Amino acid sequence: MKRLFACIEKHNKLVLAAVGILTIAFACAVPRLELDTDYMALLPENPEQEALQLEVFGPPSEYNENFFFLLEGDKLFEPETLSAIDKVLGELSGYEQLQSPLSPFSFVTIEKKGSRLATIPMSPHQEQNLSWTEEEAEQFRKRVLSDDIVRNLLASEDGEAMLFFYNSRPLGQDADVIIEAWKGIVHQLDPYVDVYINGTPLLTQRLGYYLSRDLTILLGLCLLVILVIYYLSFRAKRAVLIPFSLSIIGMIWTLGSMVFLGYKLTIVNIITPCMVLILGSSYSIHVISEYYNVYKIQGIGDIRTRLNISLSTISKTILTACLTTVVGFLSLLVCKMTAFKELGISVSLGIVYCAILSITYIPALLANTVPPQEKQMQVFKNGLLTKVVNGISKFVVKYSWICLLLLAAIIGGFFAVKDEIGIQTNYMSYFPQKDPFIQDSIHMSSRFGGSDPHYITLTAPAGEKNYFYRPEVIRRVYEFEQAIIQNPDVLHILSFPQYVAFMQKVNGGTAEIPESPGLILTLSRLLAMMRNTMGASVIDSMINQDASRITLAIRSYDSVEGDMPTVASAARLLDDIEQYKHLLPAEVTMENWGDTSNGLTLTNMIIQDQNYSTLLSFILVFLIVCILFKSFKYGFCSIIPILTGVMANYILMFLLNIKFDVVTAIFASVTVGVGVDDAIHFMLRYLRQKKLHPTLPYYIIMQRALQETGRPIILTSMSIISGMLMLTFASYAPIRYFGLLLAIALFTTTLATLFILPSTMLVGHKVRELFIKKRSI
Repeated sequence: MKRLFACIEKHNKLVLAAVGILTIAFACAVPRLELDTDYMALLPENPEQEALQLEVFGPPSEYNENFFFLLEGDKLFEPETLSAIDKVLGELSGYEQLQSPLSPFSFVTIEKKGSRLATIPMSPHQEQNLSWTEEEAEQFRKRVLSDDIVRNLLASEDGEAMLFFYNSRPLGQDADVIIEAWKGIVHQLDPYVDVYINGTPLLTQRLGYYLSRDLTILLGLCLLVILVIYYLSFRAKRAVLIPFSLSIIGMIWTLGSMVFLGYKLTIVNIITPCMVLILGSSYSIHVISEYYNVYKIQGIGDIRTRLNISLSTISKTILTACLTTVVGFLSLLVCKMTAFKELGISVSLGIVYCAILSITYIPALLANTVPPQEKQMQVFKNGLLTKVVNGISKFVVKYSWICLLLLAAIIGGFFAVKDEIGIQTNYMSYFPQKDPFIQDSIHMSSRFGGSDPHYITLTAPAGEKNYFYRPEVIRRVYEFEQAIIQNPDVLHILSFPQYVAFMQKVNGGTAEIPESPGLILTLSRLLAMMRNTMGASVIDSMINQDASRITLAIRSYDSVEGDMPTVASAARLLDDIEQYKHLLPAEVTMENWGDTSNGLTLTNMIIQDQNYSTLLSFILVFLIVCILFKSFKYGFCSIIPILTGVMANYILMFLLNIKFDVVTAIFASVTVGVGVDDAIHFMLRYLRQKKLHPTLPYYIIMQRALQETGRPIILTSMSIISGMLMLTFASYAPIRYFGLLLAIALFTTTLATLFILPSTMLVGHKVRELFIKKRSI
């Protein structure tokens, strides 16, 4: 290592030129980095569900997004309002990105004409350019409110709300302009009714807005706080500009590497640049602190000699810290979620870049700067931080038992609450709740359920044709549906049995399944006639053409929380499905799918990914420190601070009701990788002091190790913790909570390194001495 550093110091300008060229190359790639706001893309591919979706809905359409709006008010069925709605629908029809809407205006209902049943348009108004009449409005109102299928699907039961649903093509680069145009058209109805607008393009737009804004603001805040801490700590420009420039270069290299790897910024790895900026700067603090530390010693030699000595001393700490941090992030590779894997790889690359730069770029810069001035050395030797560290070393030696009592309390609290932390996968809860888009989404969900139904597909035994035309089969499915709809979360079920019951109600006055197959076959013909108006995919999804498969589409929301469908409401729905599936014919095959099932899948994946990655990071970090110190004892001692930090955070999450989500789930793995760095630094210095002064009392060796390492440990921790706290200014909730949890975890690990780790070692040494003394007696 000394030869390497001597070479770097000798060819420092060449090193700086190489760093500059690489930075320019990576910077040229950064503008190509894309932002991906697709939340469900976090899930790994599910070939079985994709095959089922293809079978039910047919080949994917280019109209694979949606745009919909809700109109609400007591004047909804007045002629003037209906005429204004017609005008709005006409203007929206001019956009090629939108298919024909599914709405009460385009819906087809069933009425009895003499002795036969017939399909008729729900809207009696045929002349688009003429205003609605009182008679047409009243007839339309009656048809809407008497149709069991449209009620709670496209019109509320109280007759004061209607839903208009469009399938949309992706809007591309003109999305913002088109969305604003659509919103402007729909809001022409403001004088008549309350307007609520939603859809995939709007969600993408809002998510992109918040993530882009957060990235810019958070990077600026992180840079600012790092600059302030560095200046207050060293009172020297080089101690500010050198680590600052290293962090910027490391971040640019990381973002450029993400482009070369084909990664995009997602709602998970959006924190990558901030993490590299915050964590990478700690290595430069270690280098500069050791550089100043060597300058305290008189008569060593010129600046290059001192640089070589300081880098040779600190390089082991930096490389080991880099290895453990990278292990913490690479443990995410065991996760099933691709986004976690990409985050682990991206941040690991950034950490490696920063570690390499700290032992190449920083010494090359320092070789071209003047030595520290006496005033700066006085701050380093006798400043407030140095006095605090000296006080800590004395406290630990005198009151080590207090620190161990605190550790015992943390362990007890952890085991009391570790199974009480919930999971949050409702992506709408991640946004600022005062955002109009969020408020509209929640209100629309309470009226008509979430935009994406839960699907139950039933398949006949051995694919038997016409199986679902049999009255006894349809009757059992209908009984199952009636049991499910008693769930207060369920607002509507769209299915073939529901249509059969509605048709029987129109024909005979009672909603039930008829005894003879005649009406069922009549309905199948009527549904075939409705394909053009309701859409072939809607009709075919209810029952396929040979009647060997039917699909129930269940719309729901969380009636307990008054929110979009949540994990809790999804679990309640699936529990009911499991409870009542005995009502179905025993021979049918049932498959649950859709976003409800995906949400629960995501929940289970978060739990599994968190457990696996945390366990793996603990094991790997423990093995690394055992190999480093060639001792299981010292390896165990080194992981005490990270165990303390993780356990303390579980207690905090329980007290503050913070749940695990797609970002906060990884805090434990990150804490393990990052939090062990200070412990390794302390243990290396402790062993060095023990080797240099084997005859000194144990507590003196411990004090000296604390005094040597306390200042850089506190500085690096202050830098990282302050940077993480800047993440709490994010508008996106998972990023806020992740920053808060990691800041507190690292604060706890820092305190544990300074207080609990040496206290444990001191008490252990005393116990060992007493045991040896007793044996000798």
